[in-house]
Amino acid sequence: MRSDKVSSIDCNDMKKKHAILLLPALMFAACDDYNFNAPDTDHVGSATFEISTQPAFGIEVTSRSGEGVVELSDSIEAYAAPAGMNHLEYILTDGDGRVINHHYARLEDDYSRLTLEGLACGQYSIMFLATGTKEGNASKADPTSPAEPWIVNGNEHEPVNSLHYYKKVDFAVGFDQAPVREQVELGLAVARIDVVLDMPNLSLWRNVKSVTLTVDDEVHTHLKVDGSYGGAASFDTFSFDCSNSLLSFTTFPSEEPVSGTVEIVSAVADGTEFTSTYKFADLTLQQGKISRIEVPYRHPEASSGRLYVLEKELSRFDTDTMFMSDEPREVFYNTSRRSFYTKNPLQLTIGTGGALSVKYFSPIGLTDVRVLARLRSIGSEYTDDEWFEIAYFETIPAFLEGLFKMPLVERECTFTTTSGRVIRVPAQKSLKAADIEFKFEAESEFLDKIAQINSNYYISFWKYGADDGHKSWRHMTPDLCRHAVALAYNMGFMFSSPEFSAELDTYEGILKDNNGNVIALDALRTKLRNFNKLRFGKVVSVGGLGGTGGTYGLADYCYKGVYHDKTAANSNPHNYARQAMFHEFGHCLGYNHNSNMTYGDKWTVLCAKIFVQLGREGKLPVSNSTDVTNLPYNR
Repeated sequence: MRSDKVSSIDCNDMKKKHAILLLPALMFAACDDYNFNAPDTDHVGSATFEISTQPAFGIEVTSRSGEGVVELSDSIEAYAAPAGMNHLEYILTDGDGRVINHHYARLEDDYSRLTLEGLACGQYSIMFLATGTKEGNASKADPTSPAEPWIVNGNEHEPVNSLHYYKKVDFAVGFDQAPVREQVELGLAVARIDVVLDMPNLSLWRNVKSVTLTVDDEVHTHLKVDGSYGGAASFDTFSFDCSNSLLSFTTFPSEEPVSGTVEIVSAVADGTEFTSTYKFADLTLQQGKISRIEVPYRHPEASSGRLYVLEKELSRFDTDTMFMSDEPREVFYNTSRRSFYTKNPLQLTIGTGGALSVKYFSPIGLTDVRVLARLRSIGSEYTDDEWFEIAYFETIPAFLEGLFKMPLVERECTFTTTSGRVIRVPAQKSLKAADIEFKFEAESEFLDKIAQINSNYYISFWKYGADDGHKSWRHMTPDLCRHAVALAYNMGFMFSSPEFSAELDTYEGILKDNNGNVIALDALRTKLRNFNKLRFGKVVSVGGLGGTGGTYGLADYCYKGVYHDKTAANSNPHNYARQAMFHEFGHCLGYNHNSNMTYGDKWTVLCAKIFVQLGREGKLPVSNSTDVTNLPYNR
């Protein structure tokens, strides 16, 4: 570790005069009792260090496995280190390299600043050691001189596998007593090894049972106070956590490049396991650098283009959850990103880079989902009307949004058609939405209920007058958007149900339009069936606002209070939240306050009764408030 030089100064042998500061060697992190009364002597100064850590690793060398082939990379790749430090220690030495137990010091609780006072005129060195993670095999030593170990690998035959930062700073205190101020960035004191499995299909990760790495050559086993490394040992097999997308660990550097073995245990469909071994060589391990081992993953299913996505493997793809608490308004007000038809809760299309784009607008998840596709005009072996399975999802969670990289965009793949025929599809490097058609199959009680809805609402979200000083309109929230999704399904289902139709028959001659004329029930049924749009918003000071064109706003407590379980089982279903819900829908249908389709306890009572009845019987698509409120909302 190179340290910056400082010019020597003449202190008239002040080191002897202030020998009282050179107490028996001792390392310390901070003092429990801070005493800032400087010693009774002349020519003393202070030093303040503003402390931070190196923000990233950089790639230094890439080793390709197989026959000792090595590829060097000059690129630097940012890799965020953990923010902050879990622990910080320092050691102060005088110009002769003797450790000083200096009592006049203050270290901030967050380790961002160290102040030393009462320093005699002279030359000093201060060494910092920080820990970013507490896991791993590292143990702290008790050095009494700069040449002794400070942090030691407690198990020499395993990598240290924790983050450590180090910096040595030389400084001087002069007769002018000018305070010393230093900006100190601690550098990474460990190297990192990444094993990158070149997966032709990311869903092949489900077959990986274990990945282990053995280093045959010696690496250092400890870091000394002066920044040099010592000790040497090779470490035995290290087992990666294969549930992580990144196969990585840290180690102390090595004097020479190292070689070793990566061993992968995989399984095939019937559970049979097999082992693949890959050799690597000439891997340079340098502090603060990433050494990357690239392994071409081989598996009998590698030629298949079908995605097979297990629930535990979703995080390996570019996935997220819609309507989380931190979702910006610019997203949920954007109809290109957050709109859907109630009869099509699962949107499948081509997204960025030819990936399969999946958006699922529902608080009720799906399981065992088969996605089928057909391509247009790709060759004589394949006909345009032939469907093949392009993806299988063990689960599609509530409000999933994701991009799933499809192998057929990059290379020729095999697929099995619905007729059982195995076909080869050439690489579709310029695949567009117009080139491919998707459909899906899944057994789901929720989807069965959706299929019974005889209308098809287009659902979106809007601010209305929230930014224009309107007395009632306010901005939607992601939470209310989720409840609005449930409300749309439930209301559409209720209007399509036989229970609603039967109850409506009892209102023959009772429901009146804006002019007081009796509404023909069959005409009302047609109007309900043809209704096709709701644009949800939020209001305050009133229960709701609604109008033709799908304008539909409710207060927060109305969105959340319409579920059957928000009122007692023996209470009147016609609570204020449900009254507001169906009152505003009456406006959406074109009725004003002169009609009892809004006020008058006719239409709203009819709807509230059946809505609660279906909810209590578990017949609504989203029957319970907990179907929404129990979902993850904060990241």
